Amino acid sequence: MTTMDLNQGSGNKGLKQTEKDSWTSLYLPAICAAILMGGVLFLAFSFSTKSQKVAINAPAQQAVTAPAQTTPVASVPETPKKKTVKKSRPANATYVNSTYGVSFSYPRKYSLQSGDKLAAAPLPTSFLKTGAVQVAAVDMPDDLYPETDFSSALLNVSVDQNMTSDECIQFVPAAKDAGEVKPTIAKLGANEYSVFEQINGEGDRKSDLKYFHLFKNNACYEFALAVDTNQKPEDMAQVDRGKVFHQLEKILTTARIKDLEPAEVENAEKTPVATTPVAEVETADPKTVETKIEDKAENAQVVTPEPGK
Repeated sequence: MTTMDLNQGSGNKGLKQTEKDSWTSLYLPAICAAILMGGVLFLAFSFSTKSQKVAINAPAQQAVTAPAQTTPVASVPETPKKKTVKKSRPANATYVNSTYGVSFSYPRKYSLQSGDKLAAAPLPTSFLKTGAVQVAAVDMPDDLYPETDFSSALLNVSVDQNMTSDECIQFVPAAKDAGEVKPTIAKLGANEYSVFEQINGEGDRKSDLKYFHLFKNNACYEFALAVDTNQKPEDMAQVDRGKVFHQLEKILTTARIKDLEPAEVENAEKTPVATTPVAEVETADPKTVETKIEDKAENAQVVTPEPGK
């Protein structure tokens, strides 16, 4: 009869149970710890990632939305800019002829020609003797008096060195029928002149002439003023000749004649003269008179005065 060992089976069961309890007691805490650690690490990693995102986004957002803080800087006074002053062009110009010591100012809008540039004398002279030298001529613009019978006006300067002081105060009219010459005395500017006025008529054209003589530097200086008019149409007014002459006489008030040394006068007299027609006393027609012009271009100049002078 076989006897069964029941205690052996019980022992095996007890051993297995002991082994199971031992494994649980050994590994379960480690597993729990690992799980807990993993959870902690996961939470820490998640928190760290969120913190980094917040840290990255927050400065960027702050940089966009927050106003920039500027460090106060001491204000530096600006250097005042220099104002550009535009110099206005003087209304008048000055003509100077050093050979004969003549100078005068005239409006810049008028035209000036020195004696060498004139093809012929613009006006017949009224000297007692022939041999006059053309110095310069100033011409007034033709359109200065619109809607009137005004044609032209000019001032002509001539010098005759072959005359005495007594001869200088005498005048010879351009027309034989001008009548008796009765000069008057007038002071314009710094000079005192002998003055003679006459009117010439040539068809529809009339010329009102005024001659001013002055003796200086052993020569006779003549300033001739002329105002020309045409026969006016019925719709045109008659120009005020006195007003036109007044404008020309303004130029004459600025005339200056410098005292020349005897040597300068002698050299001027010795200067070769180019002979061309000069006003003949015997000729009544101004168009056929002869004139005599000397080339003095190298001794004449036009200068512009400074503003305010």
